[in-house]
Amino acid sequence: MTGFSSLFGKSTEKYDQSVSELFKNSADGPISKNQLIDKKRTVIEIPKSKKRKQAEQEGDASEEDAESRVSEESEGSEGSGEEESNEDEEIEEEKVIKKAKKKDENDNLEAKYFEKVMRADEKDEEEGDVDDDSKIEQLANKDSSSVEKETKKTKSAQTIDFKEAELEKAERTAFVGNVPSDVITSKTVAKNFKKLFKQFGKIDSIRFRSISFDENLPRKVSFAKKSLHNSRDSVNAYVVFVEKSSSLAAKKLNAIVFENHHLRVDHVAHPAPKDNKRTIFVGNLDFEEKEESLWNYFNNKLDNDVESVRIIRDSKTNMGKGFALVQFNDTLTVNRALMLNDKPMDVTSGNKKARKLRISRAKANVKPSLMSPNHIENAKKAYASNKSREQQQGLTDTQRTKLGRAQTILGKADRSRVGKPKKVIIEGERATKGQKIAGIKGLKSGKVKKPRIRDRSTKFKNEREAMKKEVKR
Repeated sequence: MTGFSSLFGKSTEKYDQSVSELFKNSADGPISKNQLIDKKRTVIEIPKSKKRKQAEQEGDASEEDAESRVSEESEGSEGSGEEESNEDEEIEEEKVIKKAKKKDENDNLEAKYFEKVMRADEKDEEEGDVDDDSKIEQLANKDSSSVEKETKKTKSAQTIDFKEAELEKAERTAFVGNVPSDVITSKTVAKNFKKLFKQFGKIDSIRFRSISFDENLPRKVSFAKKSLHNSRDSVNAYVVFVEKSSSLAAKKLNAIVFENHHLRVDHVAHPAPKDNKRTIFVGNLDFEEKEESLWNYFNNKLDNDVESVRIIRDSKTNMGKGFALVQFNDTLTVNRALMLNDKPMDVTSGNKKARKLRISRAKANVKPSLMSPNHIENAKKAYASNKSREQQQGLTDTQRTKLGRAQTILGKADRSRVGKPKKVIIEGERATKGQKIAGIKGLKSGKVKKPRIRDRSTKFKNEREAMKKEVKR
């Protein structure tokens, strides 16, 4: 113990003295109850947020009611004059009231929640009924508007014109080339021509094409006047039979001589096959060369073995382009015809000099060079083929076959209309002289456009008047 006492003996006395010095002052000593009551409370104001302010404002009304009740109770109490007891009681009562409020609010939370849920369900049901009615009305309005739009967008039904009547007519038609032009001018020649084909069956109609006229008049007037060009002595004819078998049997008349002309007879819908092994190309021909001269020349040189002669002509002027295709019955005849290359052909009529023929084998699918004028025609053909492909979209197989067959068989006028919707022509009122017609270009208010007077129109009027006078006589 001597060691411990030596360590802590002196220090304890110092600590006791320091503690006693702390409590010497009465202000530092223990505080009485009266001193605590008299002493004012220190209040620290804390900045309140917006949400807290709203909550306090809502709670102020309830607190005022509670305070009024507390004040009424406190008036009946005995120590109303004593400040100490009043303050203590108010503080305790406020605590009790706050606790009661919290308990009441917590007890009613579940009931309030269920009430909100029930009200929300009732509102949803009411809104659902209204929404269903409004949705039905909206759908009905949409359906009606969509129907109206569809009726506006939908066009009237159109029937595509496949030229079925013309195709059926082509099945009964025979083509006749190198027909003498006297068929148009002479009635006896026309009767003999009809009699020649009538032996195969009943003829429905005969029409003549590729006619060269002498004057610059409408075709109908020129045909009525029978003013044909002197340089062209042949035309083409289409003989339409009543039955298809008669038209096929008429192909036997090919290469027959009629009025000193070798006829080239073929079928429109079922033409004879073109064999390039039996065909030669003949160039350096005169533009006014005739088929009959080529028939006579090659028949005399090659033992009457010519099957057909075709001079390629311009579609507008009916003048030759300077070359022709000659087909023989035998392939060996082609070798003999090639020996006539670069030899002059005898001139049968006129004072023209004999021209040296350029003869070669016919080639299939020969494409002209870029320098050739026929290159533009090939571009047109490619454009026409692409256009036909566009027309074939959305068609059935049978419709495509009809369209393709019509494009290969029919003429230019029918080919231009095939595959397109049919036009319905409605005849209206005829225009009278001096009448104003709306929609015609060049018409101004108060004036009527006068027609242009040309030589062709004057000739047409004069010829029409002359024909009327002849009919009256």
